[in-house]
Amino acid sequence: MRDLVELVGLLEKTKLKGNGVMKWIVEPDSKMEQLFNAISEKEVQSDEDAVKVFGNGQAGAATLATVKSKLKERLLDSFFLLHFKEANFSSRQKAYFECYKKWATVMTLLSRNAKTIGIDQLERLLRHTIHFEFTELTLDILRVLRLQYSVVDGDFKKYETVREQYNHFEHIWMMENKAEQHYSELMIQFTNSKSTQLEVVEQARKYYTELAPFMAECSSFKLHLFGRLVEMMIYNGENDYVNTARLCEDAIRFFDQKEFDSGLPLQVFYYNLIVCYLQLREFEKGQSVINRCSYYFEEGSFNWFKLQELFFLLAMHSGRYEEAYWLYEKVVNYPRFEEKAIQITEMWKIYQAYLYFLIKIGKIPPGIVSAKISRFKIARFLNEIPLFSKDKRGMNISILIVQILHSLADKNYDQTADRIEGIEKYCSRYLRDNDTYRSNCFIKMLLQIPLASFHREAVARKTERYFKMLSDVPLEAARQAHEVEIIPYETLWEITVAALDLKIHKVKKTAAPKEA
Repeated sequence: MRDLVELVGLLEKTKLKGNGVMKWIVEPDSKMEQLFNAISEKEVQSDEDAVKVFGNGQAGAATLATVKSKLKERLLDSFFLLHFKEANFSSRQKAYFECYKKWATVMTLLSRNAKTIGIDQLERLLRHTIHFEFTELTLDILRVLRLQYSVVDGDFKKYETVREQYNHFEHIWMMENKAEQHYSELMIQFTNSKSTQLEVVEQARKYYTELAPFMAECSSFKLHLFGRLVEMMIYNGENDYVNTARLCEDAIRFFDQKEFDSGLPLQVFYYNLIVCYLQLREFEKGQSVINRCSYYFEEGSFNWFKLQELFFLLAMHSGRYEEAYWLYEKVVNYPRFEEKAIQITEMWKIYQAYLYFLIKIGKIPPGIVSAKISRFKIARFLNEIPLFSKDKRGMNISILIVQILHSLADKNYDQTADRIEGIEKYCSRYLRDNDTYRSNCFIKMLLQIPLASFHREAVARKTERYFKMLSDVPLEAARQAHEVEIIPYETLWEITVAALDLKIHKVKKTAAPKEA
């Protein structure tokens, strides 16, 4: 059913349904239309949902299987009717869809022996694919023309020209393919984890050494996209934000100079540039870049939500908590937000937990808070983040910390002591390496709170050493994912200590934590 849901969702984004064409694809009042509408209106998202529409039992299951198969076939057949030009795509993205549609049309014409019009259209198409740097499609076209000019026409001059073009673009394709392969092999090691993997840095360095001469030789769109991404992984792995920012600015200039809108590469490098300014604590520059690049991010897209995360973190890191709150409200109330990718929805649940902590301690005025966020429950929150709860050296650190913060804000000292005691083993097991150094320091500081009987001044004294250790490795020098510190630990510690009072609160005995 997932494939049908995707197809229906894609059709919903076009004007195909509104311009009357749908009735020629799916017959009105048919079972196919019934299923299409049910999927479109979110009544059916799985086979289990569909059973409610078509009935249970063997007959219902057979009917559903047939209707699903026919509907899928019809929707796939309608793809050539989609109006991608009307979507919010860059000129290169639009050209990509149009060129491949024309390629399919031309190949159909040639297979039916319509050689005159077919070759004429192919020659016209070649100019577009070269202009937009679609190397693979360019090679396919040249391969067909090579056969036509040699076997059919016997035109040596045209054949020689095409042969030279083919050899030229084949060389470019080989370089592009090598860059894409290297990038893929590096990225597979980062999927669904926010923890840094320093072992990848040397591999990225080796790959980039191989790719750099190619990039100096050729200005290919795809080669430079993947080649620059491989280079960026070197600096990202070392958390060298100064050089990453330089690389991003250079990449933005490179793709801006193309004769077409580059789209995706600009999104990627603008996003990483904002991350750099976030980590370098240059918030005004980060805000300026967000204003500059918003055009390239289609509202509601995956990348648009990722951009909003950076906007949120910029607000949180610069102490603009109310601004962060209003951004949170904007995002979570976006139409069909709950249906977005789990990486998106879980991240905003974590942000909600931090915002509600700030509300509890008075950093955000309770009068502006919506009923939705007021219903936040820490126990329910922990059941709603299965993906990042497994990210032991990444976002799960933020999750564990916010639990303790909520207990402190509630002045539930027994619960706080229990949670802090439980985090000690976690700290020794997962937070020993340099890439989690700051988190390790911060949690060591949390461990001192029950030992100091929750007394503000006593806690401050007992944590002086750890606070200095934390300050000696500032955020911009830390080897950790930028998402982990939703509020910088120095600031968060000041907030935490301020939430304590000058009374001693005895709890059950807690074992002294081991030294770092």
